[in-house]
Amino acid sequence: MLHKNPEGRRKEVIGFLKKNPTATYRKLKEAGYTHIERLFKNGLKEAYGQAGLKPPRTFEKKTRKERRAIIIDYIQKHPAAGGQDIQKDTKINIKNAFDNTEEAFKVAKIFYPRKEFVSLIKRTKEDKQKQIIELVKNKPETTIQEILQKLRISPYKIFDNFDEIYRLAGINNVFRGKKRAIKKRKVIIDFVKNNPLATQREINKACKTRIQGLFKKGIFGAYKEAKIKFPFERLKLHGSAKKEVKQRAKDFEIEIAKRLSGHGNVNRLVKTKSGIADIILERNNKKAIIEIKDYLNKEISKHEIKQLERYLEDCKCDLGFIICHNKPKKDNFLIGKNELIILDDSELIKIPEIMDSR
Repeated sequence: MLHKNPEGRRKEVIGFLKKNPTATYRKLKEAGYTHIERLFKNGLKEAYGQAGLKPPRTFEKKTRKERRAIIIDYIQKHPAAGGQDIQKDTKINIKNAFDNTEEAFKVAKIFYPRKEFVSLIKRTKEDKQKQIIELVKNKPETTIQEILQKLRISPYKIFDNFDEIYRLAGINNVFRGKKRAIKKRKVIIDFVKNNPLATQREINKACKTRIQGLFKKGIFGAYKEAKIKFPFERLKLHGSAKKEVKQRAKDFEIEIAKRLSGHGNVNRLVKTKSGIADIILERNNKKAIIEIKDYLNKEISKHEIKQLERYLEDCKCDLGFIICHNKPKKDNFLIGKNELIILDDSELIKIPEIMDSR
């Protein structure tokens, strides 16, 4: 149907475009200007031309093939884009070119990132229950956080508590402390599989744990569970090396004792209730217990600190030193009335200075 006054109507459209230079078919329709193609032979593009304006975009209708090509090109350049982004940036409705967004990604030979998300949303409550029970059944140490991360399900929306999950999975409840121990054991087993010649010290350092407390037979138990033959030949090879280490440690103790003898009375290998103290140094009616550790790769640990503390209690002394090659960052400890100080072997002069200042 033609307008009664097409010329006047055309002038109205041109006037509207001059005031709204980015107007689209939709905006014109909202303003009451419909069926533009009946007023202008080449549609809105011609209207912009008569208004002396540059069209904000091409108004040429694209074929389905052209629309598909544009969307495919966009997806290949933006493989993580969602359907809304594709339509917004290309100005093309995906359904005018493909059945759905998934088909567009398939034709573009790009993995559809939303497919997994859609499948997650479509899961029923029963599906979610089965997935959680199966996960916990195969991995009893699983935590709430791991269920959220792996399955994207909140267990408390499906079950009353974790006890119910264990009951339905047909396994005993695994408490938090035991869960951590199981995880640590698995970390150690994986490490042993990848490092079949690893020593106990190397395992503890790499896995940040103490293998002795996690396996009944310590390192032998870890190798057994990893189904790796323990390298007993390594123990034989280490026999002569151990003798060298012991001799080197003994020589280091003698050297430190000689250097300290110039600062007071040195008593070596003093027996106490808790063991044998390396040195007790007496100076100006004061005494200090000194432990000497010839560690080259190992750091001073809590074990050595506690050992020295026991010697202090046994000897009713409140000052102790540990001499080593490389002291840790924390080198001073105050435990009750006892002061424990870690020094490296180049700082021996500090011992008499500290004793005199107390």
